[in-house]
Amino acid sequence: MAYKRIVLRHLAFTGSRIDDVKLTFSRGLNIIYGASNTGKSFVAKALQFMLAVTTKLPQPNELEPYTGVWLGLTMPDGKDVTLYRSVKGGAFRLYDGLVSRNNGSSVVLRGLADAQRSDTTSNFILDSIGLSGKVVAKNASGEKEDLAIRHVLPYAIVSEGDIMAESSPIYHSKQFASRTFEKNLLRLMLSGSDDRDVVTTVRKETYEVATAAKIELVDELILQIDREVGEDPRVRDDLEAQLKVTTNSMERLQDELRVTQEHLDDLMFQRRSLTDERRQAATKAAELGITMQRFLQLNETYTSDLRRLEALEEGGLALMAMTGRECPVCGASTAEQRHHHADDEIELVRRSAKAELCKIVIEQTDLKRTLTSLAQDESNLQSKLSEMDLLIENMELEIRDARPIEGTSRSKYLELIEQHSYLRRFVELSDRRAALSGRRSELASERPAIGEQLSSGIDDTMAFELGKAVASVLERWGFPDFDKVQYDLKTNDVSIGGKRRDDNGKGVRAILHAAFNVALLLYCKENTLPHPGFLVLDTPLLTYREPLTSKHGELADDEARLKKSPLALKFYSHLAELEGSAQFIVLENADPPAEALKLAKVQVFTGRRDEGRYGLFPV
Repeated sequence: MAYKRIVLRHLAFTGSRIDDVKLTFSRGLNIIYGASNTGKSFVAKALQFMLAVTTKLPQPNELEPYTGVWLGLTMPDGKDVTLYRSVKGGAFRLYDGLVSRNNGSSVVLRGLADAQRSDTTSNFILDSIGLSGKVVAKNASGEKEDLAIRHVLPYAIVSEGDIMAESSPIYHSKQFASRTFEKNLLRLMLSGSDDRDVVTTVRKETYEVATAAKIELVDELILQIDREVGEDPRVRDDLEAQLKVTTNSMERLQDELRVTQEHLDDLMFQRRSLTDERRQAATKAAELGITMQRFLQLNETYTSDLRRLEALEEGGLALMAMTGRECPVCGASTAEQRHHHADDEIELVRRSAKAELCKIVIEQTDLKRTLTSLAQDESNLQSKLSEMDLLIENMELEIRDARPIEGTSRSKYLELIEQHSYLRRFVELSDRRAALSGRRSELASERPAIGEQLSSGIDDTMAFELGKAVASVLERWGFPDFDKVQYDLKTNDVSIGGKRRDDNGKGVRAILHAAFNVALLLYCKENTLPHPGFLVLDTPLLTYREPLTSKHGELADDEARLKKSPLALKFYSHLAELEGSAQFIVLENADPPAEALKLAKVQVFTGRRDEGRYGLFPV
């Protein structure tokens, strides 16, 4: 199997109203050094954030204008990709190619690790180096935890605080409860084999306490059921028989209730239909009454007109009779009268009045026939309304008689439902009590696997090989007494001639921690074991600090002696020689030796506004 490694290509920060900030990395040795408080350690934290080790990115003031972070990677299969994440955290976006701006298509990856999902950044990285799906025993009983990228990357990104810490290089969490997991993780790194086949066991004392607690809980549940059932619980067979009788009664009564309800519904439907029909008939009768009232008024008008026309005709006859005679009022003779009316004019008026009189008589006759017909229709409608009122009244009586029957049936049915639920509840409690009693018997008779406690961590052979690998690295660095270096299984740390690493000064602890991580990477490479393939070291050469200006204070004696050696140059030279095997990013405050600057891609953070690059972010 070929050795798989990831190469970090660039780290960029972008915002909508500010120029991009970008760091690029070579495949071999990279050195970022310069003044304090210029963002060197922030680079390591940003890499942890972008590789899903942490969920939150520190928020210094300099980061405020930026909204996104981009990490370019070359994966073990040679494909270039870029991970994007908001500076506020959350999910990732995966782009093809090395980009620092949205180029269109991307895949969303979840930020939180989940072994059951493939769409997580953790699984994406672990799968690329051959570590996906691995499990690690987390305690002596063999309980397991799924491997996540946050467990592995502390071997690839070592912070300033961790590199000089007194704790072991493998105890990344600083939690005592996690030490078994972390020792077994080292075994996975050195062997490539996880703990999937480990049999989970329990200690006898633990099992007995847990079993007693379970039995106590079951007893409490049984007691609760007994309290609910009462002092004289019914036999389950009797309950089943009563339940069956109740069920049959419910089915029979349900049929009766259905028939009664259907009859009542039919009566109510008929009543509603009759009521609607009566309403329509009443409306028609009212309209008919209004029409007759109008026709009666018209008949009165006809009668008045007939009287007027009859008077007019009679006046015409009278005038015709007095034509050529003395005036009946004053006695004037015909010759002395001033007004002369032609006989034909009077006759014409009389005839017109008579003709109009005849016409109105005909129309009034037709109107009377119509009124007679309408009166008959009205009488028929009134008779029909009376019949409907009687039918509705009889329907109301039927409905009134049917309601109590339906109500009685429904009440009986509801009573049966309540009784059925009551009996069903007792049956369920009886079944539950029987199940709990059975479970109690199982707990009392169970004999689970109780075996020896699982050994954790690496064995003597692995420890010896790891110690040799660390000694080999320190030899290349020119570290004094490298031949006395070994890996101590008691402390799970590097020791020198029996002297524990934590008994040395900060600078020596940092060198030994760095050597441990470089040795582990090389061991994995030489044995084709999974490893990210890159190593970020924050301040590994702490011993070369200036005591008067460094926050870490005066040099210890062992640090002072080490500072006088050519270790720094050899350190950088050795890492530069490993370009084909691994990528290194060294973050330092102290200036590297001039010769080392020729061996690496160097980026200087001057901390000065008018000289070179101020820091990770511009001022």
